Amino acid sequence: MVETMHPRILVVGPGSMGLTHAGLLWRAGLDVTVLDHRPERAQRLNADGYRVSGAAGEFHAAVPVNASAAEVGACGLIIILVKAYSTRDAVAHCADAVSDQSVVLTLQNGLGNLEVLQGAFGPERVLAGTTASGAYRLSDDEVVVAGIGQIALGGEDRRAAERACGLLCAAGLPAQVSDDVQAILWAKAIVNAGINPLGALTRLRNGQLLQAPSVRMLMGRIVREACRVAHAAGVAPGEDLVAMVEEVARKTANNRCSMLQDLTAGRPTEIDYINGYVATLGRELGCSCPVNGAVRDLVAAAHLRRGRCAP
Repeated sequence: MVETMHPRILVVGPGSMGLTHAGLLWRAGLDVTVLDHRPERAQRLNADGYRVSGAAGEFHAAVPVNASAAEVGACGLIIILVKAYSTRDAVAHCADAVSDQSVVLTLQNGLGNLEVLQGAFGPERVLAGTTASGAYRLSDDEVVVAGIGQIALGGEDRRAAERACGLLCAAGLPAQVSDDVQAILWAKAIVNAGINPLGALTRLRNGQLLQAPSVRMLMGRIVREACRVAHAAGVAPGEDLVAMVEEVARKTANNRCSMLQDLTAGRPTEIDYINGYVATLGRELGCSCPVNGAVRDLVAAAHLRRGRCAP
């Protein structure tokens, strides 16, 4: 990362999490720009800004938004906050903002994003992390922050990770360095694997998943399968992950998971990068994952049905 007190920051992706992080960094006085792949939306957001409300307070964010990384120029920190299925497109889109001194940080959901970014920019320049924050959009120019949670991140360059944490903390986004990146990525993915597809398929809120015995049983089976795959891959995601996933569901009891929101809106889901990734890797490693494979197929089928029924 560029050795300055306040490096230029580029947030890739104008979704709810991208706008939340960019808005908070902007409010803290940092030099931040959002990169949007849709020029007409970028032009509108750049001209009018957007509204942030909820757990982060209420304010109008006048964050610069651009559709061209070349126009933005080189940035010291590039934060990737697009859906997992858009990671490769994001790499191409932000490439002109990446210099020899840049560091790229992914805070995305799903597995496999880190490897894509390392392949594009080099392992030494990529940081990976997870965030427990949540947000949703009411419209393109209004985002509601449901909660601000802990960020854990790390990578080969610990000093870069520490500087990134400092920038995030300055913006009111609590962050700490982790020495085991794969463990934090897998732990977050297992939480998503246990909650998101079941919420999407049943249309239940997170807390309601625990109130239906059959659904709760499926959650446990999904999590235990994913843990076996993680261990087979040489990753130790933590102890008693079933209890951890259930605790997350309790703490976010009133939340409708992002996969349900995507499915309802007819958007693609990240199922292939969560349960699908687990099932595929499990097959390669000789670990049977019938439940993860089944929910992957069911969510994919539900998306197809939703697309055909959409007006």
